[in-house]
Amino acid sequence: MADILIVDDNQLACEAIALVLEAAGHQVRQAHRVAEATEAVAAACPQLAIVDLSMPDGNGVDLIRTLHQSHPKLPIILYSGYFAPEDDSEKRANQMDGIVAVFKKPLRNADLLAAIDRALG
Repeated sequence: MADILIVDDNQLACEAIALVLEAAGHQVRQAHRVAEATEAVAAACPQLAIVDLSMPDGNGVDLIRTLHQSHPKLPIILYSGYFAPEDDSEKRANQMDGIVAVFKKPLRNADLLAAIDRALG
């Protein structure tokens, strides 16, 4: 199947997603900081990245821009526990280059797996 990078500062969330993806046959790597994610992609670019919006050493939007600049064909799924209802942050996220899906936490396994299948074709 696919090599997928999960980027989330919440280790338990990463592990939960990893279990679902591994059960579906994917190879999974995890990064818990923006710097770790950048290094992981530089070492071996995954086929898809799942990126949390908020992290202690940066944010998912900046990471996505960086990843898209260095790997423009890398599909990225963005997810967050919070999109402000008073602004259009979720809509803007959907329009970012490289984003193939945007989800609010908690993720539904079936929705995530379907988005991965669509992104990888």
